[in-house]
Amino acid sequence: MNTLLFDLDDTLYDLDMHRFRHIDSAWQEWLITLPPMMIPYVLQAAVTQRIFFKDMPGFLGQYGVKEPLVSQLCAQSRATWFSDLRLDEGVAPLLDTLATRYKLGLITNGPSEIQRAKIVQFDLARWFTVIVVSEEFGVAKPDPAIFLHVANALASDPADCVMIGDNPDADIRGAQAAGMRSVWIQRPALAKQPFTRDVARYPADLPAPWRTIPHVCDLLRVMED
Repeated sequence: MNTLLFDLDDTLYDLDMHRFRHIDSAWQEWLITLPPMMIPYVLQAAVTQRIFFKDMPGFLGQYGVKEPLVSQLCAQSRATWFSDLRLDEGVAPLLDTLATRYKLGLITNGPSEIQRAKIVQFDLARWFTVIVVSEEFGVAKPDPAIFLHVANALASDPADCVMIGDNPDADIRGAQAAGMRSVWIQRPALAKQPFTRDVARYPADLPAPWRTIPHVCDLLRVMED
């Protein structure tokens, strides 16, 4: 094995926790007017409903927020969403180490405008020789074509590649179809109660991954086993 391919969202950083922290900060002008016991439930609802820019006016309206405050909160969120992003603790040193030992590629699903903004914010080009966004490539994970494209761009045989990601259907299924090993990051799923997580589930119809780890920072340990 000489090549590692990574997913982005919920692999290199925790998207749910980003959303939670971001909205807590960007919407403080409104949140501080709420009863303190209500605030965690509002934040949890924003996370479990995967609130993003287009969803914000409707979400705020459900809580009785009116103009011009709705527009102010949405504008504040748009201005700071990407600048608030940060890699999980320990990920940058991990990638520093891996980049000296393996060829690294990144495969992420999503719109180019959004995913490229994350890639720039994290400065991922300093570690990843090849970065592919599904909208630009024309197909998304789990289509094996996107995995094989990255392997080819890195001059690697699929059998020498390991795909690391949190999504069994997109990351693991796609890697297996492309003839690659896979590492599933069993990141706990957000539960309905504030500040709690549920156990992530693996599809019953999918062959087991090569390795399973709780966080990407455990990768070096299993690669050296």
